[in-house]
Amino acid sequence: MKMKKKLASMLTVIMLACSLPWQAQAAAPIVSNKPHKAPVATPPAVSKAQPVRAVPEPAAVKADAAAKPAAEVKAPKQAKPEKKQKKAAAKKSKKTKEKQSKVQVQQSNWRLKVAQQKLQVLGFSDERPSGRMTEATSSALKSFQKQHKLKADGELNDATYHKLTWEAFAKEGIPKVNGKEIVSRAAKYKGVPYVFGGTTTKGFDCSGYVQYVFKDCKAKLPRLADEQALQGIFVTQKQLRPGDLVFFTTYAAGASHVGIYAGDGQFWSASSSKGVILSSLKDDYWKQRYYGARRVLITNGEVNK
Repeated sequence: MKMKKKLASMLTVIMLACSLPWQAQAAAPIVSNKPHKAPVATPPAVSKAQPVRAVPEPAAVKADAAAKPAAEVKAPKQAKPEKKQKKAAAKKSKKTKEKQSKVQVQQSNWRLKVAQQKLQVLGFSDERPSGRMTEATSSALKSFQKQHKLKADGELNDATYHKLTWEAFAKEGIPKVNGKEIVSRAAKYKGVPYVFGGTTTKGFDCSGYVQYVFKDCKAKLPRLADEQALQGIFVTQKQLRPGDLVFFTTYAAGASHVGIYAGDGQFWSASSSKGVILSSLKDDYWKQRYYGARRVLITNGEVNK
């Protein structure tokens, strides 16, 4: 009995031992020699009402932006052409105004300096001409304005300046010589030949001739045309009277030729081609070269503005 029980126990152990490998094989995954296939992902369900938009990769996003029209791609902000033009015009206008302002100041200073010189001549001031408005200059202008029945505000306006220059000229100009007398003497030397640098009846140049005629009438003038152009006061062609000096630009810039106005638009001068001759201001040659005119005879009267 005992033997049977032992044999039965041994058989049970043997059977158990034999059954364990089969159980292990059933629990372990089956490994195949065939190539492995990745599991196929099942796409999510898509709704028919709202289509799915694919999300592009970063590179695709850049390409998409580059493909957009220029109107859709935001460009850096730039100033509008109109604004640029306005700014440039404003800047140019500012520079022009500054330049004009400087010119006006320069003219004003020059004019004021002349006025200060005339105030000295007339005895209203002993201040050195500087071209700057001072209390002394303003006070002198007021005194002059009161004496000549002008608005006494101490400012150098046009009326004051013209009156001032005339009164100074009336004191410094050529007195007691009549314009008709000058013209009569000028005609006396008709035909005298032209000689450059000439100052006698053997031959005249233009300024030598004018100086000689005035000297004949006991009136003094500088030797050269550009010096003579600084004498007296300025007059326009409409204001010309016999005996006034007329100037032209010929061989050199500025006043390089001078003559004596004779009336009726004519003048006497020593021309380089024909000597002393009566010419017309309306001649094309002289009309194109006209430079200006000066009054040197006090007897020809104050210039009416």
